[in-house]
Amino acid sequence: MIKVEHWITESREIRTAHIDMNEPCIERGGNSTVHRGILAQYLGTDLPDRVDLCHNCGNGKCSNPKHLYWGTRKENIEDAKRHGTWKSPWQRLVEKYGYEEACRRNSRSSEVAARGGKAGKGKILSEEHKRNISLNHKGGKIKGWRKDRSMAT
Repeated sequence: MIKVEHWITESREIRTAHIDMNEPCIERGGNSTVHRGILAQYLGTDLPDRVDLCHNCGNGKCSNPKHLYWGTRKENIEDAKRHGTWKSPWQRLVEKYGYEEACRRNSRSSEVAARGGKAGKGKILSEEHKRNISLNHKGGKIKGWRKDRSMAT
């Protein structure tokens, strides 16, 4: 039996060599634990705790071992983004509970919800401050601002 901790150190090309996207998806139901067991049996690996099961087909319900591979969290997110199935934790929370309840569960005040979800860290910035930050990040010059970070007099 191959340890997945050793398998994951191989290049992505080696880890995905068994993939054959000409075969159709197999949706048997179940959860990711079932899919993990199917892939582990197919590849002859152990069941890892800290390694992601990636669906090369983008179908989270697919259990065809020729569409699955062991990958890193980064690779799993990249695959999901490529397939258009990735959602941020905030998007999943809103989808599951609705916006108002997601704000409450995420320790956001009703005031934040009233502002349309624009939660600032600390004080609300003035429009001029936002413009200066934007200019600074784009490499622009902020009028009256010296390199030593103090205002010119």
